[in-house]
Amino acid sequence: MCLVRKKKTGASSEKGFVLIAALIAMMILMAVGFFALTVTSDDLKITSRLYGERKALSAAEAGVHDLCLVFDTSMNALTNVKIDAANDPKMTYSVTKPVSDPNIPSVSATGSSIEGGKSWSFNVFNSVVTGRDASHGSLVRLDVGLRHGEVPSTPSYQ
Repeated sequence: MCLVRKKKTGASSEKGFVLIAALIAMMILMAVGFFALTVTSDDLKITSRLYGERKALSAAEAGVHDLCLVFDTSMNALTNVKIDAANDPKMTYSVTKPVSDPNIPSVSATGSSIEGGKSWSFNVFNSVVTGRDASHGSLVRLDVGLRHGEVPSTPSYQ
């Protein structure tokens, strides 16, 4: 058996086609890989931000609970109170000094007392509770309105 090879004569138009096809395929695969990497890293950033915001909201909720427990019309602001200093020291809340709301008049209520003839009122105080999660750089601000009363509605009561 004899093998005969044909020799091409002239310019070959197929020379280098495989190289160009391989380069195009590599570029397409790199673009798909870059897209997948970008989508994945964006998802991780969004998840981290949401996790931090939930922790900051949890800190703000703890601040609201503490504000309700220790509320006094003459209380001072609470600043950078740690929720759980041992396990998560970067989760804190702050509470501004409660201020009587001038836009909401005190609500009067009639009632009887031993002294007789006294009327009572409820006052509304506003405060801002801010929860922070420093590990994720998240901050949540809650505007809180507190109804305080029943207190005598006489001018001598402060």
